[in-house]
Amino acid sequence: MVIDAIFYYIYKLMQFLRGLFLAFIDGDLARLPAVAETIHWYKVFAIIISGLLAAGLIWVAFKIRELNMARSLAEEAEMEHVAVESNRTPNEARWQFIQDKLSSSNESDWRMAIIEADSILGEIVGTMNLPGASLGDKLKVVEKSDFVSLDDAWEAHKARNRIAHDGSALPLSEREARRIVGLYERVFKEFDYL
Repeated sequence: MVIDAIFYYIYKLMQFLRGLFLAFIDGDLARLPAVAETIHWYKVFAIIISGLLAAGLIWVAFKIRELNMARSLAEEAEMEHVAVESNRTPNEARWQFIQDKLSSSNESDWRMAIIEADSILGEIVGTMNLPGASLGDKLKVVEKSDFVSLDDAWEAHKARNRIAHDGSALPLSEREARRIVGLYERVFKEFDYL
């Protein structure tokens, strides 16, 4: 009985393989019902797996966003804590945060220092009520007579954009990070931020 069942399934498998072979020779796989049904189930399986992977990617994207927001909140709390402990102004606390990140031996901290400095530059330029959606758009319309360190601001902002867009693919030395933050510092001193 069991042996008959085994031979039956071997016989069906041989028929399937023979039909598959003949279909390849003829070039018409769709005329074989077993092959067409198998292909149909592979498509269904692929659609289900694709949907699950897409849902997983969306979930991961939301989790990354939550982690970034939590990290930003933690950094803001750290800056506020430093300001309260040392009786510094918020500007001094933010600048100290940048200096602390710049003093780190970690390249990602240097990148964070530059991005935070660019955020401050964005706030300063935002107070000038210039037209434009982005910081770059606003810097384009600034009069050189109103902004003596405009070239420094442009160079620093362009460096920040390269760092933000290229990420870790762009190597960043400590010397270069300090040079870029120095450009921001000149701008901040011009506008009495520091």
